[in-house]
Amino acid sequence: MFTFAFAAVVLLLFIWRIRGGYACGLMQEVVNLLSGVISLACVALVFLAVTSAMNKSTHILAACIIALIFLGIFFKLCRLIFTPLLAVGSITIVSGINKLLGAVMGAAEACLLTYFSYKALAHFGIYVF
Repeated sequence: MFTFAFAAVVLLLFIWRIRGGYACGLMQEVVNLLSGVISLACVALVFLAVTSAMNKSTHILAACIIALIFLGIFFKLCRLIFTPLLAVGSITIVSGINKLLGAVMGAAEACLLTYFSYKALAHFGIYVF
């Protein structure tokens, strides 16, 4: 029973990510993925900074603040790079290839999400296959 539920969720995940990747295109998918990774890193650094401030560990707090500043600069540089690339992706000839590669990127994201969820379920002793 649980195997069929997991398979249905995986199928819906693939449909959702392929459709979303096709709608956005490869360039926007890369921007969204990079933005998500940077946001996750910022949240982790903020939590680390708060815990180091509570433990009165100033060297870790200073390193977290410097890392947050560097992540902000890196995000701005990526935004400057990807803005013209997104404009190029809207050209008619490139648009079809961009959408097709976006669907492939969406399928790759679905594969990774399926793999990590399978490993997480196996870690907790829930075997689906």
